[in-house]
Amino acid sequence: MNINHIREAIRRITYCYDTSDPKELIDAMGIKLGFLPNDTDINKLKGCYGMINGDKVILIHPDLNDECRREVYAHELGHAILHPTTNALFLATYTYFRLGTLEIEADTLASELLLSDDIYYKYMGRNNGFIASCEKVPERFVELKLNNFRKRLNKFW
Repeated sequence: MNINHIREAIRRITYCYDTSDPKELIDAMGIKLGFLPNDTDINKLKGCYGMINGDKVILIHPDLNDECRREVYAHELGHAILHPTTNALFLATYTYFRLGTLEIEADTLASELLLSDDIYYKYMGRNNGFIASCEKVPERFVELKLNNFRKRLNKFW
C-alpha cells in the first residue's frame, strides 16, 4: 500500500468526521473499544485490532498512560482502516505470516494522522528524538513521517 493511499484515507476520514483525534475517530466510526486482560504483558502487547462477530474491535492495555494510549489508538485505527478484515493477532499466533508490512502500514497511518506536514519545516535541523518529545509521539512515527515527506518532496525536484 503506498503513502498516497494512506494519506487519502486519512484525508477522507478526518474530513468526514471533522477530527484528527484517534479516539474520537474510533468512536465516530463505531469501532468498539475495550481493554486487554490486566495480566497481559504490556511489553509484548499494548493493543490489538480484530473483527468479533462482524464488529470492528480495538483492545488496549488498561495500564497505558494518555500519551501511549493516543499512539496505540492511532496505530490500531490504522489496522481498522487499512486492514479491516485482517486479524493480525490470530496470524501472529497461529500462522507463519509475517506481520512486518501490516505493522509498518498501521504505523505509517498513525504517523500521518498524528503529525502534520509542517513538522519538516517547524523542526528543521532538529533530531527525531527532539521532535518526538515535542510532538508526544514515538520516534518511529517521526522517522516514518519525515521519510515519507522527503520522498514526496523528491518527486517534485
